Amino acid sequence: MGNAHQLTRGAQPERKTWSRTVLYGAGTVSMLVISMAMSLSLWIAFPWLFLGWSPTLVTSGSMEPLVAPGDVVMIRHVSPEDLTPNTVVLYDRPDTGRVLHRILEQLPDGTFRTGGDANSSPDSAFVHVEDVKGAAVLAVPWIGRPSLWLYQGRVLTLVVAGIGLLVGLRLAPRAFDPAFDPWASGSRVNPAEVLLGRMGGRRTDSQKPVTQRLLPESLHELVHGRLAAQSAAAQQRTVQLVKGLS
Repeated sequence: MGNAHQLTRGAQPERKTWSRTVLYGAGTVSMLVISMAMSLSLWIAFPWLFLGWSPTLVTSGSMEPLVAPGDVVMIRHVSPEDLTPNTVVLYDRPDTGRVLHRILEQLPDGTFRTGGDANSSPDSAFVHVEDVKGAAVLAVPWIGRPSLWLYQGRVLTLVVAGIGLLVGLRLAPRAFDPAFDPWASGSRVNPAEVLLGRMGGRRTDSQKPVTQRLLPESLHELVHGRLAAQSAAAQQRTVQLVKGLS
């Protein structure tokens, strides 16, 4: 509402240096990365908390391109009747531990032949129903990379990623700071001042004709009175607080 130039002080925007522009761009990129990581984390947290699904980290590329190392797959419990060919399941193997592979065939004795999508041959050992922990229902990409680096013992990569996270958290607020925005004037005023036609409290602006104000005269006086009443009430609360502490 109103003219856009009324929302900032001064007639000309402050000239931004190249360093501020770079910081603004870095802050925007950092905010996008952090927002994406938080969004991906919600896809893990909500099904885990409200649906009872459990996350498992993908540590090998045997199921590429469906999932890659560093992805997190959400697993839900299934009944034996739901274990049909083409279902991706998580099961235990005595030699390698937990494995996430696809059911290729159900044998007459009730066991399953499984295999990875990226493997040229099926698994050598058959899978029993009691070994199956659940079926894959959701894959969340990339979010498990730090856990994968820790699992692989890549401490240096993990440290560098941690430093990058701290730098990103430090730069992210620049995306919301008008002082670093190359398209903003760098100085904002209270919207109430715009509605009242004060524009930063300058004498010439406070004496503008009614026709140039954003509010009619009746509403202008009403808003002005409400602001004055709020200011008086705030001062009174401060006095009472000081008396109570003394």
